[in-house]
Amino acid sequence: MHDEADDDLAEVICSLQAASVVAAAGCGKTEQIVKAAARGGGRRLILTHTHAGVDALRKRLKDNGVSTTLFAIDTIAGWCLRYGSSYPARSGLTITEPKGEQDWAAVYGSAIKLIASGAVSRVLRASYCGLFVDEYQDCGALQHNVIAALSSVLPVCVFGDPLQAIFDFNGQTPVDWKTEVFQRFPLVRTLSKPYRWHKHGNVEMADWLEKTRSALEAGEPLDFRQTPACVAWEWLPDQDGPRQGKVVGTCLSAMARDGNLVVIGDPINLAGRALIAKRLAKQGFSNIEPVECKSLYAAAKKLKSNSGSKRFDGTLDMLEQCMSGVGRSDFVKAVASRKAGGALGTAKFGSLIDIGLALQEGAGDDICLALIQGFSVRPTSYVFRREMLSAMQSALRMKIAGESSDLLDAIWQVQNRIRHAGRHTAYRSVGSTLLVKGLEFANAIVVHSPNMNRKDWYVALTRATHTLTILAPHKVFTPVA
Repeated sequence: MHDEADDDLAEVICSLQAASVVAAAGCGKTEQIVKAAARGGGRRLILTHTHAGVDALRKRLKDNGVSTTLFAIDTIAGWCLRYGSSYPARSGLTITEPKGEQDWAAVYGSAIKLIASGAVSRVLRASYCGLFVDEYQDCGALQHNVIAALSSVLPVCVFGDPLQAIFDFNGQTPVDWKTEVFQRFPLVRTLSKPYRWHKHGNVEMADWLEKTRSALEAGEPLDFRQTPACVAWEWLPDQDGPRQGKVVGTCLSAMARDGNLVVIGDPINLAGRALIAKRLAKQGFSNIEPVECKSLYAAAKKLKSNSGSKRFDGTLDMLEQCMSGVGRSDFVKAVASRKAGGALGTAKFGSLIDIGLALQEGAGDDICLALIQGFSVRPTSYVFRREMLSAMQSALRMKIAGESSDLLDAIWQVQNRIRHAGRHTAYRSVGSTLLVKGLEFANAIVVHSPNMNRKDWYVALTRATHTLTILAPHKVFTPVA
């Protein structure tokens, strides 16, 4: 589908000193960034939030034949760190490997100080003809201040969607579009034609999503009484047991559909989402983990600070968090039997018993890793938190190889590597709105939660290109603001 009204937008964007473009999901935002970058006039700096976003933009520019001389792409955080580190006397930055929120706040502050000093203004103008910022709704106050500072040196256009502003700022206030974004970067166009669904031949879903977006923006109820054939509502029980059973049953039915599948659950209840994946582990479902996975760090702390029987127990705790079919009670009995000279559980666990006994008696990281790997390849084990399990194994290998002296530091390095390399979601996944934002699936099942606000609902409803199933207690309801 082609919209002639958007043909001149690239020229408009490139002619303005400050501008913003609001784009609904699947409505051609990335295409406009590519068109504007291709117009030339110099090298354009393009900033976004994640390394996956950087990769996606770079691929789209390459696929459209845009010369690499016309753009430079980075994350906002990465660009600030690079410039702040390059001019430490002016920026005041002393941190080289930021790890927590305070460290990153210092990085952004140093970049703002550097830009405001005027020390790099000539460098910036010589390096770039302008700046585009993607996914601007994910900016917090500090990142917005960085871009605002850059706008005093370079022409800036920001792209985003206030209705997809679901990023968790840990208590910080996200940037406000009416009072902050539009005041500094005036709105020049709103992209609302859902090209993504037209491209997949699903015009009915495209039209329905346009109407649904309007309702959400107006604060009106979500109404699933009349939907196209590709959108289905099913009743969701209130009680936990029947509720879980309904979700699992719906997933099993949806597996017959063509294409990949995502289940979008409670944005706050990670344990609840993991339980869905666990119950469907045999069918290949896997939980999508936050990049900074708190469960992984908690497990690593147990392994780092304990030895002997406590480390043995901590390892089994982690295995049970990541896979079904561990058979912990039987395994513990088998290890106790081996320690006493018996052979209980040999047929079921084989050589894992000796590995478990060695770990229980004080063996180190190599034996801990061997036990994890041994359980993960058992035919009766089904991994449902693959990212967490894989990250722990990679961190243990790093520590064994001497690449890191501390397991928690190794975990940080592994997660940092994941940020840069990008994640690969399973063919059948379970996640939250925040974890699936920006991703596309053929089929989606959205599970109602009182923790989902209208922005969460918009993100959830726009993830599928072919079929969408909503599990909710009522056909008509009003999400919280």
